[in-house]
Amino acid sequence: MQIVDMLLTNKNARPGTKITPRGLVIHWTANEGKGADAVANRNYFNKPTTEASAHYIVDDKQIVRCLPENEMAYHVGAKQYKREAVAKLSSYPNNCTIGIEMCVNADGNFQETYRRTVELAADILKRYGWGVDRLWRHFDITGKNCPAYFVSDDYGRKYTGLTAAQAWAKFKDDVHKLLTANPQPAQKPVDKVSIEINGCRLPVQGYLRDGVSWLPVRSVTEAVGGKVEWCACTKQVRVNGKDVTESIESGTAYAPARELAAILGLSVEWDQGTKTVKLKKGCV
Repeated sequence: MQIVDMLLTNKNARPGTKITPRGLVIHWTANEGKGADAVANRNYFNKPTTEASAHYIVDDKQIVRCLPENEMAYHVGAKQYKREAVAKLSSYPNNCTIGIEMCVNADGNFQETYRRTVELAADILKRYGWGVDRLWRHFDITGKNCPAYFVSDDYGRKYTGLTAAQAWAKFKDDVHKLLTANPQPAQKPVDKVSIEINGCRLPVQGYLRDGVSWLPVRSVTEAVGGKVEWCACTKQVRVNGKDVTESIESGTAYAPARELAAILGLSVEWDQGTKTVKLKKGCV
């Protein structure tokens, strides 16, 4: 994929609020005019008077990244949200979703835009350990006719030759095929491990694989006052400003116990009898 970073500087469209993504939302730009490609739509978002944005904009030539994935975009704001969206996302879904805009400019090739969007969506889902159940249409969250070809039959037939329901089902199926095209070898069974910090047991667990204890990055880091970030440029989890080796399991990032402890300035002990990783503040 060719992704070009053109990060927004318009504060009305880029509030800088950090988020933890829970879902991926597909949009269309609704601008069928010539020249309304990814760069043009990005430049619209960057106008000081615009109060809308998305993380990515896709056309038939490239993908433009407007915002890091761990920053909030204004792409699904509404006065009222659908019940399922509130239940699965939040009462304000902007604060936990990644948005992709698909271009429909008359001088572009929609099939190429579609293909690039499928690739981008699959890449995002794979990185977070998600399945296609984390894909949402804008319509699913607010009821807006967006993307129109996945909501309205007339637009569905115009752009895809299918009904809207068929087109949306095909999109999800195409993304799923990329997710499962190169399946990973089955993992060996793992043992759960308990975690203690200065004698206090955390309510979460890590796991033991091939003799290495892996701990949930956010839970451990925040328990000792550290900071966790997602770096969109390097596609790495960062702890206190340092990249950490991570494994994404069911949407949760885990890191090797000793590596994570070293970054956080903690000592590590392993209790084989209780299968507990014991972390303590002090010298490592």
